Amino acid sequence: MDTIETRKQNEQDLRFNIVYSYYFEKFMNKFYSRLDKLILFILMVLAIIAITGTSNIVIIGSVSAILIFVLIVSQAGARAQATKTIYQEYFKLYQNFDNLDIDTIKRWFRAIQEKDSEEINCLAYPAHAAAAQLLGYNDLPRELSTLEKLYVLFIGETIEYEFKKI
Repeated sequence: MDTIETRKQNEQDLRFNIVYSYYFEKFMNKFYSRLDKLILFILMVLAIIAITGTSNIVIIGSVSAILIFVLIVSQAGARAQATKTIYQEYFKLYQNFDNLDIDTIKRWFRAIQEKDSEEINCLAYPAHAAAAQLLGYNDLPRELSTLEKLYVLFIGETIEYEFKKI
C-alpha cells in the first residue's frame, strides 16, 4: 500500500536520480570535449616542433601516431556531442518535473537512461555531490578523493561541493 510518505520519498529519489544523471552527463561532456581539445592541442604543438626541426622527427612522429590512435579510439568529440544531447534531455525533464505526473516522468527518465554513456567512475561521486548540493542535502558521506579532484579540476568545476547551479 502506497502511503503519502512513500510516494514523496519515491518522488524525491526520482528527482535526485534525474539531477544526478544531469550532472554526470554534463561532467562527461566536459571531460570528453576537453580531452579532445587537449589531444588536438598537443598534436598541433608537435606539428610545429616537427616543422621547425628542433627535435627528433622519429620521436615526434611516434608520439603523434600514438596521440592520433588515442583520439580515434576514444572518439572523444563524438562522445562529447552525445553526452551533451543526453544532459540537455535530463535538464528538460528536471525543468518539467513539477508539471508532469510521476508515471510520465518515470517513462521519460527510463527512455533517456537507455541512451546514457558508459561511466567514468571518477566523475560519479562528484556528480552525486553536485546533485546533493543542488537539492539541499547536507549529509555527504565523504569528501572527494585526490583522483576525483583531478578529474573535477580537468573538467573545470570548482573543487569540493561548490558546483554551479542548474
